[in-house]
Amino acid sequence: MIQRRYNLIIEIVLGILCIVMSRLSIAHSNIEGIQIYQKNLHFSEAPRQSLADDIDRFHNADNIWDLLRSEFTLYHYETNPDVQDQLHFFLANPDFLLRSAQRAAPYLYYISQQVKKRHLPLEIVLLPMIESAYNPFAYSSAGAGGIWQIMPNTATGFGIKQNWWYDGRRDVIASTKAALDYLVYLGGFFNGNWLLALAAYNTGEGNVLAAIHKNIREGKNTDFWSLPLAQQTRDYVPRLLALAIIIANPDRYPLHFPSVHNAPYLAQIDVGRQIDLNHAAYLAGLSIKFLKQLNPGYNHIATDPNGPFKLILPIQNVKQFTENYMRSPLLYAPKQINPSYNTSNSSLMTMQKTLNISSPSTLKIENNSEPYSLQPGDTLYMVRQGDNLEIIANKFHLPLKALFIANSLKAPVELTTGTQLIVPTHWRNSNGAPTYQLAPGDTVYIVRKGDTIETIAKKFHVIPPAIRLANLLMTNSIEEGDHLIIPTHTYG
Repeated sequence: MIQRRYNLIIEIVLGILCIVMSRLSIAHSNIEGIQIYQKNLHFSEAPRQSLADDIDRFHNADNIWDLLRSEFTLYHYETNPDVQDQLHFFLANPDFLLRSAQRAAPYLYYISQQVKKRHLPLEIVLLPMIESAYNPFAYSSAGAGGIWQIMPNTATGFGIKQNWWYDGRRDVIASTKAALDYLVYLGGFFNGNWLLALAAYNTGEGNVLAAIHKNIREGKNTDFWSLPLAQQTRDYVPRLLALAIIIANPDRYPLHFPSVHNAPYLAQIDVGRQIDLNHAAYLAGLSIKFLKQLNPGYNHIATDPNGPFKLILPIQNVKQFTENYMRSPLLYAPKQINPSYNTSNSSLMTMQKTLNISSPSTLKIENNSEPYSLQPGDTLYMVRQGDNLEIIANKFHLPLKALFIANSLKAPVELTTGTQLIVPTHWRNSNGAPTYQLAPGDTVYIVRKGDTIETIAKKFHVIPPAIRLANLLMTNSIEEGDHLIIPTHTYG
């Protein structure tokens, strides 16, 4: 009898230990949903290995949509006529859902982890689809902004920073914290009735409370479906439930969302100082458009000189960014970027001049009137012992002439260990000519009679320097019949 009681106690203790260890394991496996790295990551073997492990886990992770559908907790009222109406709407507009799912992909794991951390219904992960189609740059006519469509006053109340440089409502990290904190409050306010809490997120808890009091006075039910709320709110909650039904039942509603890894995709790096976003994109090997998509809180082409200095990157671009950043000549530029000057062009010229002038004297610099400026996807390469131009060109699968053009070199060239070279890794031209690789969304334009760089820029809603940079034109001189690349992907 005593032995059985002792065994039972041991089993209970072991069970409790298993639960505790499981929870510790979850916390260790990045409960925040975003990986935090230091800007000097490449100096130490341990963080480099940790990054490699994180990337490996990301590539081998399951599809997060499968996890979400298995962990929904709300009752979805599938037979309710209002929910049925929203189901029909979604099924008649599958492109809307697919576009929303594609936009959600970079943020989905982070937001799901934040929702779980607060013990909220996992259906809330879908709320930005209803609010903004997961577009961080979305603004409503009433002034709400970001994926969570937060109003300015609400943002201020939840500590979101907003100024000339930065709007935290568009910052996915800052806005998610505020939105979920608000939803935690609403869940408590309505005693865990999540239909009422979601309705209040749309229209305000005061309006929901007034509708409840009205129904009490008239002897009517006070559940969500019975309340006299605005039509927008009466559609809002059923729309979220309908979306959850579609995702929870792929056999009945075969809308195939793009697979998203159930692992951290986003990485955060505090660079510790103001940085030009064009420069950051070059260092990370990303297009400026995609970097802005991941860092939508910044209103201008540079981060706020007073912070935040945090950059969000895909986890797979962290190593390239940190290695290039620590040897970037712009680390020694003035600490702050004056908001009155054009950072996008001046920073490029500063970078190029610094690279050329600071090279050792054994490198012969050609006085080239058409110097090359770093492009998204290029690499800043530090010469190592035993390197020569042929070895570097072969290493990056580039023609030798590309290195001469990119660095304004002329033969003979003697490389010194530690020399920095621009390696135009976005070039893949067989003869080494300075060509710009078209990005998805760019336009090839044939110059017509009477065209100027300025009129073409205005036609495509870009700035003239962007056209000159894309086509390596040092002047505004163009001729009828010229083919120009218009970098519309950056401004789309």
